[in-house]
Amino acid sequence: MARNAKTNVRYKKAKMNAQKNKGDRAEREASIYLTAATGHIVERRFGAGQDKDKGDLVGIPNTVVQVCDMKDKSEAVLRKPREAEQQRINAKVDHAITMVRFNKRPGCKEGDNWRVVLTLEQYARLIK
Repeated sequence: MARNAKTNVRYKKAKMNAQKNKGDRAEREASIYLTAATGHIVERRFGAGQDKDKGDLVGIPNTVVQVCDMKDKSEAVLRKPREAEQQRINAKVDHAITMVRFNKRPGCKEGDNWRVVLTLEQYARLIK
């Protein structure tokens, strides 16, 4: 906790803003790498996280893109593709992918810390 310098009152810093900022940075970074890798213009979707969420990024045809930068990568890999599937249904498109950001490793090229994760059903739908 921090203290307000004028009133000397302790207060908690808003963790929500820190998490939102982290997510926003991840989405901006993911859109840059996905644009470079695919040639499609990929941008952040406004209004992500709402009731009828349709993914974090737009620009990949017929696809919902969920971006994730969670501390627990196992949780991210298991949970976020399921959420992306619901977003796919909301968006009425055929495909859903989840981009998971991992910590950068020394010697890795720029963007090599991202992985695309699919459920088995999402993968099967993609290759049909």
